[in-house]
Amino acid sequence: MSRTTFRVLLLTAVLTATTLVLMPLARPLIDPAALPVSVPWWTLAPAYLAVTFLPIYYETRGEVRAVSLTQVALAIGLVFVSPWMLLLARVLAAAVFCLPVRRQPPAKAAFNISLCAFEVGTAVSIASLFSPLDGAGPVLWAALLVALLLSEIVSFLVLQVLFAILGVEHSRESTRSAVVGLLAATGVFAGVAVVVVAAAWTDPWTSAVGAAVGCALAIGYRQHRRLAADQQQNARLHQFLQGLGPVDLDSEDSQDVLQQVRLLLHAEHLDLALQSPEGWRHFSDDDPDVGAIRETALEVELLTRTRASLLEGNDHMSAPLMGAQDMLGVLTVSSRMGNARPFGLRDLRMLETLATELAAAVERGRLQRELALAATTDALTHLPNLNETTHRLNVMLSADEDVIVTTCAVDSFREVNDTLGHQVGDDLLSEVTRRLLLSYPEALIGRIGGGRFCVAVPATPYGGDPSMFGLGVRAQVEGGAQLGPVGTHIKLSVGCARGREHGKDAATLIRRAETAMYSARHASGGPVVWEPAYEVEGQRRLAVVMALREALASGAIGVGFQPKVDTLTRVVTGVEALARWTHPALGAISPAEFVPLAEASGLMGPLTSTVLRQALTTCKGWQRRGGRVGVAVNVSAETILDPSFVTEVAAIVTSVNIAPDLLTLELTEGVVVNDPGLAAIRLGELRALGVKISVDDFGTGYSSLTYLKGLPVDEVKIDKAFVDGITHDRADGAVVRAVVDIAHTLGLRVVAEGVEQEEQHQMLARFGVDEVQGYLHARPMAALDMAQWLRRREQETPHGLRGV
Repeated sequence: MSRTTFRVLLLTAVLTATTLVLMPLARPLIDPAALPVSVPWWTLAPAYLAVTFLPIYYETRGEVRAVSLTQVALAIGLVFVSPWMLLLARVLAAAVFCLPVRRQPPAKAAFNISLCAFEVGTAVSIASLFSPLDGAGPVLWAALLVALLLSEIVSFLVLQVLFAILGVEHSRESTRSAVVGLLAATGVFAGVAVVVVAAAWTDPWTSAVGAAVGCALAIGYRQHRRLAADQQQNARLHQFLQGLGPVDLDSEDSQDVLQQVRLLLHAEHLDLALQSPEGWRHFSDDDPDVGAIRETALEVELLTRTRASLLEGNDHMSAPLMGAQDMLGVLTVSSRMGNARPFGLRDLRMLETLATELAAAVERGRLQRELALAATTDALTHLPNLNETTHRLNVMLSADEDVIVTTCAVDSFREVNDTLGHQVGDDLLSEVTRRLLLSYPEALIGRIGGGRFCVAVPATPYGGDPSMFGLGVRAQVEGGAQLGPVGTHIKLSVGCARGREHGKDAATLIRRAETAMYSARHASGGPVVWEPAYEVEGQRRLAVVMALREALASGAIGVGFQPKVDTLTRVVTGVEALARWTHPALGAISPAEFVPLAEASGLMGPLTSTVLRQALTTCKGWQRRGGRVGVAVNVSAETILDPSFVTEVAAIVTSVNIAPDLLTLELTEGVVVNDPGLAAIRLGELRALGVKISVDDFGTGYSSLTYLKGLPVDEVKIDKAFVDGITHDRADGAVVRAVVDIAHTLGLRVVAEGVEQEEQHQMLARFGVDEVQGYLHARPMAALDMAQWLRRREQETPHGLRGV
């Protein structure tokens, strides 16, 4: 039982108890022996029932009240029938009208029956108080008039209590209008009732004429009030529709909209059932027991999708909410307010109008909600985006408590996205989101861009140590992950900052946590807690990126060259092109600094194109002076797997007019390992141009030559880390020897990098390494210096220069 239903039943009990208290105080107004005619008490029951079907309606805001010729039956009963028999006749008539005829719900029927009994109890007690004991006369008629008027007014006040329980609001104007109409109509019909009773003492036929005149007045006035009520309701409907904007049923304002709809329909209960992916969702403007309403809504959904329906003895109405594409749901109202009448066809048309307008408002509300959600929420993970995360973090900081702010980057996101496809990349981010939400359900978690997340928590519950919290984030998120048919490993770089200590606003804290996060990439993932020194580093990185963008646009990036020589003959077999950059303000900037920044800022493609064109142009000049020395250019994973890169290489080779076999593209082994299938396609397309392929820095990654089997690769380059220890570390020597043996078995040449000592050169020669490169033979030099070095080398070395 709902709270509203309980209160209605409590009011019903109070009315019943009051009636039982008033009835013993009543007495017959006139001695039965002095009555001119005898009226059997049971005839009043059908009389009450008959006049009940001829009411005059008063419809104020949410209120339906009826005044009818029941005053005539009540006046006759007060004079000609004993009080208890009058009460019995009135209760019987009300019970028949509410239950078999109108089929009202039990609570509503009980209230209406008790209100009718209360009217009788009030009338007989007031009439007994004022009427004389010496028979008919002016005093008796005055007592009847006062009893009829006061009983109606008291009943009106009881109804106001009921409407307050139902949540119906009244303006002063509507209350005043209701009172004036009630007094006027009640006065007229109470007067008619007194005239009819008085006429019975002289001529019963005169009473019949009076009753007929009263009926005529009732019919005429009823029509007048119906037209007035229609006009008033149309005005309220127009006003409501004018103010109806987008409706978001999850907001608090929607309750006001639903209540206005209920009041326009003069219904006690309203239920709006909407379809959703999770099933039916029900909304109500109050807290009724809507079980029956919901069943009706579902019944209407099954039986009719295009029109409204009157159900259950005209005490329920339902109408579908039709959207632009499909049905949104069902609007159902039940239990018309007051005891006047049930719902009718006019109410049904009103319901259809409101359902149509409400459907449009709900669709506008959904669209508005989706737009607002898109502005604050990441579409993939459904986490707050950067703007919303910043806003919520500022709210946390305004609570004047310490906050730990952690940003984490999924290190493998770009590689997975580029090599395995965007779908797998999305699955990776979704899995990271799931682990974060599962581990920190109370934290503020947002996706702040790409593969970067922000996690903010109050410092005190987590010990106040940002580094320990950052370690916890890594422990909870990192590890193996199965993304559909693809298995991968999640690894994070984590940076931390602490509110107040490292910044007072959200934007500063997030920025500084990200600065520490970028530093964590060079510290095995961190966590790294922000320090002022990182701000300087961050500013330096920003300055370098901006300067690099300008340098690429202006052609300020240069190229240095370092030769490769045959291990046995020491003949020059080729050169490697290395990007070189000196900025007027920043000075000489190492490739170890600007190349990673170019990758992170999306400038790797333009940088590769610049180096490639300069290297091939220089190589073309060497060919004009004789000799056949090729050039090698380093290419990043993102670039080598880009299908447009093949077209770009072909265009540059054609424009420079150089033999494609003089170009070697060096790539890291991770490109081959991460996606052998895609790598095979891209490398095959490059080899089809005549370009050679080299795997650079071999041994620092997965150290597996099995990935190279069947791939169009020409050589592998052993990393400097193994060359450095080859003279004193047997393990390094064993690795080099194994690589040489397997590479030669696969038909690949082997190049060793970082050779700085003669002893290293000789040992590499004994191991069978084909070529070496390093400071022992030459440091990287400019193109002009490289040309002079090659001429001297040609003169000093037998057989001159040999092409790769």
